[in-house]
Amino acid sequence: MVSRRTFIAFALVSSVLAVISIYMAIGMWSGGRDLDGLSIALYKSPQCECCTKYAGYLSSLGAEVEVGIIDDIDGLMDKLGIPVELRSCHVSIIEGYIVVGHMPAEAIKKLLNEKPNIKGISLPGMPPGSPGMPGPKERPFVIYSFDDSIKVFTVL
Repeated sequence: MVSRRTFIAFALVSSVLAVISIYMAIGMWSGGRDLDGLSIALYKSPQCECCTKYAGYLSSLGAEVEVGIIDDIDGLMDKLGIPVELRSCHVSIIEGYIVVGHMPAEAIKKLLNEKPNIKGISLPGMPPGSPGMPGPKERPFVIYSFDDSIKVFTVL
């Protein structure tokens, strides 16, 4: 005879598995591995902890993140041609694109799927609720593309 505790545990696990299966079937959950195998070079200053959290976010999605510590992050952004108004606390290089700031995985996937003829994309500043940043999301994230001009790339 099955104990009541065992039955309740079995029912709970079955319910969780059913919900995960439904989410997977409709494409809302991919097991957290959205960036599997993607190689990312992330450059940050030595004292920036939110950048370390952002690198962890990318790694948790399956990306292989190599973190480079740079004392003069603004100097690097100057060399890369990142407009001042689009800067943040760190910069990444992903498949030849420059990715600035606490960029959500959805924007990275859009960039790599569409492969536009641009230098890169940016989520300027350090918006609360963005990957690696504390606090709730206060407003939609406006992500810009940049090259010779600056345009809205997507809003998440």
